[in-house]
Amino acid sequence: MTKLALAATFAVAMLTSFSAIPANAQANIPPREPCTAGPNCPSQGGGSDPYCGDQLGVLKRVMPAEVLGVDSHYRVWITEFCTSGTLMRSDGNAAYLRTAIAKNDVLTDVLTERGFHADDVYAVKMMGDDTINLYVHDFGR
Repeated sequence: MTKLALAATFAVAMLTSFSAIPANAQANIPPREPCTAGPNCPSQGGGSDPYCGDQLGVLKRVMPAEVLGVDSHYRVWITEFCTSGTLMRSDGNAAYLRTAIAKNDVLTDVLTERGFHADDVYAVKMMGDDTINLYVHDFGR
C-alpha cells in the first residue's frame, strides 16, 4: 500500500470516528424523569404535570402595539394553561404586555366572558394577521 493510500485511509477513518462521537453521545442521554417529590420540585408544581411551563416552547416577542391593535375583526382564543401546576407571573412573554392587554377593550371583554383578567395572561401568541391566542393561568388573585 502506498503512503498516499495509507494516509487517505487513515483520514477517512479519523473523520468517520469523530463524526460519530456526538451522535453516540446524544443517544446515550437518559430520558428526563418527571419530578414527583413535591417541595423538591417547586417550579414543577408538585408532580402531576411536571413540565407544563415548558409546553409552549420558545415564545416569539410580541410588541405592545400589536396587542393594542387587536380589534373586533380578530379571532381571540383563550387557552387555560397549566391548570394543575404553578407558574410565576414573570415567566412566559406576557409580563410586559399585561398593561396593553388591559387597555384593549376587545381582549378585556373576551377575558371577562371566560372569567379571567389581564393579570391572568401568561403568554401571548400572534397567529397570522387576524388571530391572537392568550394563554391564561389562575395566579390566585
